[in-house]
Amino acid sequence: MNAQIYPVACPICGESQNMLPGGFDPHSEPFSPVTCMVCNHQFSKLDYLAGLAAKAIAYAALKGPEDK
Repeated sequence: MNAQIYPVACPICGESQNMLPGGFDPHSEPFSPVTCMVCNHQFSKLDYLAGLAAKAIAYAALKGPEDK
């Protein structure tokens, strides 16, 4: 598995609390079930990958404290 896995926001409730099966790979076929822990929504592969891409962009933009 090469992809970074981040908690993805649920398109229904907005929470980022995902239940993933062991050994989860978001690019595998068939797509493994990903479920929201809050509202129990089951993500489609397209929903999950879109959320994963958005979260990766948000995390890449974060900056830590600068060295002085």
